Amino acid sequence: MRPELFSSLLSLVSLLSLSLPSCAQAPAYHPSAMPFTIDQIRTALSGHSPQLLEPQPSHAEAAVALVLAGTGDDLSLCAIRRAEHPLDPWSGHMALPGGRSSPEDPSRRAVAERETFEEVGIALGDPHWIGPLSDVLVRLGGGDHQMILSPFVYFLGEDLAPFTTSDEVAEAYWIPLSHLWDARNADHMEWERSGARLLYPAIRFRGHSIWGLTFRVLTLFSDVLDAPLPHLEEIPGLGR
Repeated sequence: MRPELFSSLLSLVSLLSLSLPSCAQAPAYHPSAMPFTIDQIRTALSGHSPQLLEPQPSHAEAAVALVLAGTGDDLSLCAIRRAEHPLDPWSGHMALPGGRSSPEDPSRRAVAERETFEEVGIALGDPHWIGPLSDVLVRLGGGDHQMILSPFVYFLGEDLAPFTTSDEVAEAYWIPLSHLWDARNADHMEWERSGARLLYPAIRFRGHSIWGLTFRVLTLFSDVLDAPLPHLEEIPGLGR
C-alpha cells in the first residue's frame, strides 16, 4: 500500500468525520476506573455488542488494530507516527497500525493483522484476540465516497515487544494507557476549512497530537470500558 494514499485518506477522514457540538462538555471522568487490567478489558469487550456495518459496493474498507501489552494494570497501546512524504501534505500524523483492505484479505480482521505485521512487525492471531469495536462509517474528502473502518482489540502479552517498522512508519511507540487517560495531556488541534475555525479534541504525546479518526477510535474503546477519555471541558470558539 502506498503511504501517501493511506495517510492522506486517514487524514482527510480525521478532518471530516469527527464533529463536536458548540461549547462541547467533556463526559464525566471516573479516576477510579483507571488503571485498567487486561481482565477488565476482556470482560468489557465480552459484553459488548459492536455495531457492524454491511459494506456497499461503493464503500472502501479498512481496519486498525488496538494492540495492548503489559502486566497487571500497567498496560500500553501500540501507536505509530506515519512517515513524512513530500507528496502527502498530511504525513506525519499519529495513528494506529492498520490500512486499506486488499482483494486477498478474507476479512477486515485479517486486514488489521496483516497491516500490523507489515507496519510494525508484530504478528497477531487467535491467541492475542480480544474482540471488535463498532465499525465507523466515514466520508472521504467531504464528498459522497465513504469508507468503513473496523477497529479490533488485541493483547500481545506481558512484554512490550520491539518494533520492526516499514518505510510507511516514522516511529512506533508503546503509549501507557495511563497517559491517554491523564487529563493533563488533553489538548486540541485547530484547523481552518472554508473560512471556519474548527477545534478538535486531542491528546499530546512526545510533541505530537493524537486526534481526528484515531481519537475517535480511542473514544469507542473508552466507551466500552465505561471510562470516557478526558478532554478539554470547553473548547472556546468551536466552529467559528
